[in-house]
Amino acid sequence: MHAQLDTTAPQNATFLEKEPPATSLSAPPNMVPETWDKALLKLSGAYSDNTLRAYASDFRIFQDWCLQRDLSFVPAEPETLGRFIENQAKVHKPSTVCRRLDAINRVHKLCGFGVPTDDEDVRLTLRRMQRRQGRRQKQALGMTAHLRDRLIDAASKDLRGLRNRALLSVGYDTLCRSAELVALRAEDIQMNPDGSGLILVRKAKNDPFADGRLAYLSSRTRMLLDRWLTATGILDGWIFRGVWGKTISTAPIQTRHVGRIIKQLATMARLDHDKVEALSSHSMRVGAAQDMAAAGIELALIMHAGGWKSPTIVMRYIEHLEAARSGMARMYEMNRGARKF
Repeated sequence: MHAQLDTTAPQNATFLEKEPPATSLSAPPNMVPETWDKALLKLSGAYSDNTLRAYASDFRIFQDWCLQRDLSFVPAEPETLGRFIENQAKVHKPSTVCRRLDAINRVHKLCGFGVPTDDEDVRLTLRRMQRRQGRRQKQALGMTAHLRDRLIDAASKDLRGLRNRALLSVGYDTLCRSAELVALRAEDIQMNPDGSGLILVRKAKNDPFADGRLAYLSSRTRMLLDRWLTATGILDGWIFRGVWGKTISTAPIQTRHVGRIIKQLATMARLDHDKVEALSSHSMRVGAAQDMAAAGIELALIMHAGGWKSPTIVMRYIEHLEAARSGMARMYEMNRGARKF
């Protein structure tokens, strides 16, 4: 199976929701959209492109909402923020609303205004939303080793299938987030005498200054990775690239494609619809952490494998395992057969 590299491939108190008359506004005139867009460019190089796109997208949602109601969006009045929170909370999770408020704060600071969410009325509205809806986030279905293997077995036999097998296996072993996974480079692979390997994860969400970390690759993962690299002739540069027939892009796949690939393979593996929907690009990271915890690996080593700085997220991933090993679970296990509770 031979591939051709394509050098021309594309790169890759509650505020009520009511309409006030336009004459009721006391805020200064809105800034033109181009002004805050340019202000965001100050962040270039200090933050990732994905972060900049997210800030722009979230703030534009706030801008459009304000324009529809003839409200000032820069600077925004506290009452406007409160009403926006109440409106967004009707259809979005608290985590999404908080992310959009973060973008609003960032734009205001870059434009020389104060932080609008520092207002006490806005804080209280946000707290009411969180108490009403809760802050617990829905967790992606963990892609444990058993589920990973089902998806790998379902992959096609062509170049795209070779890539997808390697992608799942590397993603599971390294516990990489999707942005980290698509940024892996072939020259950063190191071989171990026993057939396993290491790979440098150059940059991560919680490693903005690119100190990097070394991640482990099993011998099976090395084999799947070598098959993909040999078939495509990739010696350096991005490992995971777009595939069109026998043509390979010079650009990496985009982060959003990782989740799509996983869902496509899950569908091909004939998983239940609910499981397909519950899988995401984060599933490999979740599943690998769960497998390590189930094998009795201590928390510090799990954190090291996934590059976590804090145990909070890891504990949420493995909480169902911890509950099964809780004091109550152990009491029932110790008393099994002795008497009924």
